[in-house]
Amino acid sequence: MASRELIALVLQATLLGSAAVALAMMLRRPLRGAFGARAAYAAWWLVPAALLAMLLPGHAPPGPIGAMADGFAAPARFAIRFAGREAGFEWQAWMLSAWVAGALASALAMGALQARFRRALGPLLPHGDDWRVAREVHGLPATLGVLRPRIVLPVDFESRYGEAQRALVLAHERVHIARGDLAANLAAAALRCVFWFNPLFHVAAHRFRHDQELACDEVVIARHPQLRRAYGDALFQAQFAPQAPPLGCHFGFGHPLEERIAMLKQPVPTLRRRIAGNVAVAMLVSGAAFAAWAARPPVAQDAMATVKRDVTGVALPAPGYPEAALERGTSGKVMLIVDVAIDGSVAAAKVERADPAGVFDASALETVKKWRFTPAMKDGKPVASRVRVPIEWRAGTDAGAHSTPAASGQ
Repeated sequence: MASRELIALVLQATLLGSAAVALAMMLRRPLRGAFGARAAYAAWWLVPAALLAMLLPGHAPPGPIGAMADGFAAPARFAIRFAGREAGFEWQAWMLSAWVAGALASALAMGALQARFRRALGPLLPHGDDWRVAREVHGLPATLGVLRPRIVLPVDFESRYGEAQRALVLAHERVHIARGDLAANLAAAALRCVFWFNPLFHVAAHRFRHDQELACDEVVIARHPQLRRAYGDALFQAQFAPQAPPLGCHFGFGHPLEERIAMLKQPVPTLRRRIAGNVAVAMLVSGAAFAAWAARPPVAQDAMATVKRDVTGVALPAPGYPEAALERGTSGKVMLIVDVAIDGSVAAAKVERADPAGVFDASALETVKKWRFTPAMKDGKPVASRVRVPIEWRAGTDAGAHSTPAASGQ
């Protein structure tokens, strides 16, 4: 995949991902108030659903839905046009390099934070099915490990918490494991690395972790409604981590603590409310995924200027796909007659024939002026020549503008 295509894909993902993140952040509190904390946490599926949907093939069907999607597609079309702009240097390659470097730096920084926290734990001592650290460490109790999750307890676990509180803390961490929250945290960290330049994803990560803890609190309280007071006391006694590592679930993480305590006073959502919340979230996620898919410019790959070669192997940038033809999925052919000067530059060009007429002509003529050929040779010296260049635009996933110049005489 060319650097222009990758940059266009990153820009499209940034626009669609930012919209999905903003929607999730806007809906999290209303959903929590209406359906409970678990519905607010589930709403974060909006983000991966939108990002994955934009990678699916196809485009919106004709009719009212297609017309509505056409308006949503404007930012994505802008990303494609921006990525395809020419400049005095290959800025797309430089931007791609900067993006990759930033993503790697972010991943290394998160890895270092995770490793520093793990080193601070020191040796882990068996504690039944769980593990206990041998020295005082902030941020415990916690659950660590994605492939093999394990609960890590503070050295003073028995003395700090009463019997009921210990059972609640362990129940909280086991809910994290059962729901796959550590894998969700890994996915959130990966998105932060990919979109390291977008502050919205970093802000959203904290909100996501907070909703994760609230949802976990709600599950535990629903199972032990008579132990609300003990659960609140356990929260107050937890050792808060000044900066939680990206791949852990911490019982004491999720400020403001007042909000977690306040939720303990609220009635547990009934089964009917939970079902209604699941339906509402499923509709939201499905709608966002469809909007992201439908907002993709039709045959988006066609907008990428592919590199073709002339008969002597000199690279020629292919003409871009006209926006109107791209949106309609129109294919076509243009035959150019190009006069090549002795230095290989284009002295003149004209359209010999085009099908359909007038659709791709301007794009072909505009781009051919930038071409430079290997001049024809006669008696060991370069001479002026004329070549016939067929260019074809094909709509579809294997699309692009393809050209193969062919000599047609002096």
